[in-house]
Amino acid sequence: MYKNIILSFFLSLFLSVTASAQDMLPSTARPLSTSTTVPELQLPEIEDVPEQPAVAELTRENLLAALEKYEVKFPLIVLAQAILETGHFTSNLCMETNNLFGLRHPSDGSYYTFDNWEQSVIAYRDDVQYKYTGGDYYAFLRRIGYAQDQRYTSKVRKIVSKL
Repeated sequence: MYKNIILSFFLSLFLSVTASAQDMLPSTARPLSTSTTVPELQLPEIEDVPEQPAVAELTRENLLAALEKYEVKFPLIVLAQAILETGHFTSNLCMETNNLFGLRHPSDGSYYTFDNWEQSVIAYRDDVQYKYTGGDYYAFLRRIGYAQDQRYTSKVRKIVSKL
């Protein structure tokens, strides 16, 4: 659509400049042809800006697939964490900032904001799981103080058992 508008603009500009320029020439310098046809303008192609690939809708299945795609350890446990943290993907934090895990900036405690939910998955892997060195993942979550709720890992276990 914009391409056609731009082409029309340049074509009308060209016609007005050509007509004005011919009127200023002395009669001896005017072209012999009185044809009113204007040669077609050859403008360079305007490259379309490539669209960002669409991120899949946030569902359990798509989240699990993304956890596997980004090689997040213990994908079922992490899926259960996201379900618990977001209230089944309905929390304001999830819907407005794409933050599936309640991840916060260590410097000021504010929540991270992501352009899409997959970025939240990558941040979880890079900012939480890099600390994991082996053993029981639930114990790891308790050890690093992942959540303030003392029953957090019990709640996550319960969700995992229902998946």
